[in-house]
Amino acid sequence: MSDEHAQWEQDGEEEDRIQLAPAVFPLLAPDVSASVFSAVMNLMAELREHPVPPLAHPVPGRPGWFSVPLARDIGLAEYHVRKGEPGDDGPRLYVARIVISDDWPDF
Repeated sequence: MSDEHAQWEQDGEEEDRIQLAPAVFPLLAPDVSASVFSAVMNLMAELREHPVPPLAHPVPGRPGWFSVPLARDIGLAEYHVRKGEPGDDGPRLYVARIVISDDWPDF
């Protein structure tokens, strides 16, 4: 939930309806454990199918923002759903951050 979101609101040029914040990219690096990588990819697939999954909760005081646990309770993701401007296959999403639990063994 940073200034990157304001820039995202202005940039409408992305092809994919799910946009990742720069802070999320390190979790997609080759040296990340397979468990963490698969949990992040599971989140992307789940968001593409259901912009507000059953386990998602609204972030208090932030309209359109949600938090959702990752698969296997590895961590938590926060994202924004842009209402009113659906993409070709659903509303546009901005994944702002993914926090991995400190006690996850192979991170």
